[in-house]
Amino acid sequence: MKEIICNKTFDKKQITKLIEWFIYNYGTIRTGKLINKLKFIGFKYSTISGLSLGPEDLIIPKIKSKLIKNTKTFIENKEKKYKAGKITKQNLLQKEIETWNLVNNTLKDEIIKNFRQTNLLNPVYMMIFSGARGNIAQIKQLVGMRGLMSDSKGEIINIPIKSSLKEGLKSKEYFISCYGARKGIIDTALKTANSGYLTRKLIYVAQNLIIKQQDCKTKKGLLIKLYVKKKENYTKLKNKLIGSIISENITNKNNKNIICKGQDICPYIAKKIIKHKLYIYVRSVLTCNLNIGICQLCYGWNLGNNKLVRIGEAVGILAAQSIGEPGTQLTMRTFHTGGIFTSKTNKVITAPHNGTIIYNQKENGIRMKNKFDENLFFILKEKEIYVKQNKKIISKIYLPKHSTIFFKPNKKVFKKQIIAEVTKWRKKKRKTNEIREIKSHSSGISYFQNDKYNHRKLWIINGHVINSKQFYDNLIKQKKNYNLLGTNKRYFSYKKNNNIKLTRLNYKNSKLIKNRQKNIKKEERKVYKLIRLINKQERVVLTNEKLQVIYALSNLNQKNKIPKLGKFLSNFNGQILKIMEDKITVEKSIPYVIPKYSKTGLINNELIEKNRTLFKSKYEKEKTKDIIEGLPKVEEILETKKNRGLQKIKGNPHERLEKTFLLFKKKYNSEIANRKSIEKIQRILVKQVQKVYQLQDVNIAEKHISTIIRQMTSKVIIRQSGNSSTLEGEIIDINKIEKINKCIKSKAIYEPILLGISKASLINDGFISAACFQETIRVLSKSAIRGRIDWLIGLKENIILGNLIPAGTGVNITTINLGV
Repeated sequence: MKEIICNKTFDKKQITKLIEWFIYNYGTIRTGKLINKLKFIGFKYSTISGLSLGPEDLIIPKIKSKLIKNTKTFIENKEKKYKAGKITKQNLLQKEIETWNLVNNTLKDEIIKNFRQTNLLNPVYMMIFSGARGNIAQIKQLVGMRGLMSDSKGEIINIPIKSSLKEGLKSKEYFISCYGARKGIIDTALKTANSGYLTRKLIYVAQNLIIKQQDCKTKKGLLIKLYVKKKENYTKLKNKLIGSIISENITNKNNKNIICKGQDICPYIAKKIIKHKLYIYVRSVLTCNLNIGICQLCYGWNLGNNKLVRIGEAVGILAAQSIGEPGTQLTMRTFHTGGIFTSKTNKVITAPHNGTIIYNQKENGIRMKNKFDENLFFILKEKEIYVKQNKKIISKIYLPKHSTIFFKPNKKVFKKQIIAEVTKWRKKKRKTNEIREIKSHSSGISYFQNDKYNHRKLWIINGHVINSKQFYDNLIKQKKNYNLLGTNKRYFSYKKNNNIKLTRLNYKNSKLIKNRQKNIKKEERKVYKLIRLINKQERVVLTNEKLQVIYALSNLNQKNKIPKLGKFLSNFNGQILKIMEDKITVEKSIPYVIPKYSKTGLINNELIEKNRTLFKSKYEKEKTKDIIEGLPKVEEILETKKNRGLQKIKGNPHERLEKTFLLFKKKYNSEIANRKSIEKIQRILVKQVQKVYQLQDVNIAEKHISTIIRQMTSKVIIRQSGNSSTLEGEIIDINKIEKINKCIKSKAIYEPILLGISKASLINDGFISAACFQETIRVLSKSAIRGRIDWLIGLKENIILGNLIPAGTGVNITTINLGV
């Protein structure tokens, strides 16, 4: 045997690849010997190395303090924009979360670089990047920053923990981090049970799926699009193809067969196919033609030994365990991460060093403003930008299309500052998960305005709202001189120690005045007559003394245009009250930007009390994307739920199936329409389940998910029985009814239905297994009334009766023939 020398570091991933390569080339017996040798090497050197961990091994990156300082300044500027009424409250909160998340991820990358550049033999670096112990999320908390935390519901607390565990937390930060610790404990205690129960449900739904025969001779299959853009897509596609069986000959340009029908796809063939073909048609678990179990060719390889699955293999149990096990493991893992917020962000480009950013603004892009009121340069084609420190130090950065640059040309940037972002270009769907009530921060009078960006603004002109009785009593006590200020009849003033207070008076009815008018002096009667004439409303606003005095033309930037009375100024948050030659007096106001889809029942000049709801705003509330939030999603998909709590899920799988079936029914006959609509919903369900696990970097083979989805989508409901022996409303296997229809003249008419995993377990052919799962009395009594027979096809029913299970070595000819 040749000696193979590999001059590279072998971490956990490399060892996995080595073992995989060894199995392909030398078989399982030799691989077992290799793994044994690797084990002894590991034990020997772990005792010799004497690896230990000390505080000096935890190196904090130097860039951290500067990054946090600049982020604080950036968020303060955003808060100023919110107070000036340029962005909404939701946008402010969203920007805060996005910014701190980006800083956290930038710091994480910096930690890795820091370890690599300072000491490759650092024990922390060796432990994490070998894959032996811990992960980068834990080290990020130790030497970077803990970042954003999620509370026990999984919602984000928008105050980040800027300190690392090595530096020590402040009292406020420690209090916030308690949320995360508590979440970890709650999840470990309660959610592990949920994960275990999901596994149990999966086992019951798929326990009777066994490989029954070699070939079901189906002509149906799965069409896979081989479109590769990224490296990630390539590996996913390759893993999807490996172990599948080709259902049509693949030819080259000269119509010669490259790969023949019925051949299994190994890694070498997968590479070849991806390179030369756009589409490929393969056999799939979802389209197997057997009534009971699955055939060898539709299932393909057993991924345990990378060989064609054997007859008698319990693939249903294998699929259920593959989906259930990661949930249990990952639920327990949340205890270690301590409830930190986890979410993927867009890739950002940072400045390599201090300098000036240089690029051409007229080429390959457009200037625009985003919802956060930021000036951006959006790139339409690939573009080069430069960061210049001096004549000698100039860095060139390549940006892909659909990136955004945050700085104008010739602006100064510092080292590691975020200068651009690579955005994923896709059609955004407007999600409205929750409704937030926006309340007024102070009392005052309402005024609506549309600014030059077509933002609908609501100004609340500051004031203290009192009712008419309080105002009347106030006047009687003070006994002062009253006179009308200016020509604007909305304003009324009274003198107190030579200080003028502006009073906005509004009355709705004058009953109170009429009743008390007899006992009021002549002067006071004049005042009430005046008040009654002004505006008939119940409440009165006394405006605050806080008036701003600003210079007219120098500060307004209005291109020497003199503003008008009553105009609102965003820069100074107020309404112009008085204009003199050199000064302008502005009455303080608070602006609110009303989002596009929000409605408000307010009108102009309405009196607003403090904490009154101004409008309701719909927004998407981001939650931490850990497995705890993912598992209910998986359960929701697999149970095909119609409602989430009391609310109906829009576009739930039942509605989708019904709509697609009606569409296909117009184009095709009943059989094809059923098959096509089921195929479409199967693809959607597989994709949704896969997505949850992929967010946790867990790769589950698609055939395992397909095995469960097959059980959920294998039944149809009879609408008209025709010449068949079925009853109207009966739920029957789609393969059975298709075979029955081939043998009769007046065919049965049926429609596709979706069953959740719990329902599918109870509608199984065997009632013994169903009775063990749920609703025992109902299942047994129903089976007794109907006179049902259990043919002991699955594993569970045979275990209960003490029989040999019909799988593995217990397979015999009679059980195989039942699969025909």
